[in-house]
Amino acid sequence: MPQAARRLGVSRQNVQRVANDLVAQRLATYESNPDHRGSPLLTLTPRGRESLARVTARAEQLHRTLFAAIPDEEIHTTRTSLRRLLSELDRHEGEAGKR
Repeated sequence: MPQAARRLGVSRQNVQRVANDLVAQRLATYESNPDHRGSPLLTLTPRGRESLARVTARAEQLHRTLFAAIPDEEIHTTRTSLRRLLSELDRHEGEAGKR
């Protein structure tokens, strides 16, 4: 939850509420985490995977429409830059947490 919250720029409590809602709707489930007993893993159920696939398909269709006028190279460059920015943000936050 903390990692997801950092990446999304929201509080851990907000991510936890959404996760609990997904579990209540049987779209996800909590499973034991072999790496950290106190932090269960949130995994999608088959129903959750189907829902995600539908949402992803709709998003891909919308992206194709919205980005039709933008050259693929520009989209690739922008995605690469955003990934680097997120990576640097994670690194910076990690260093700040060690102080």
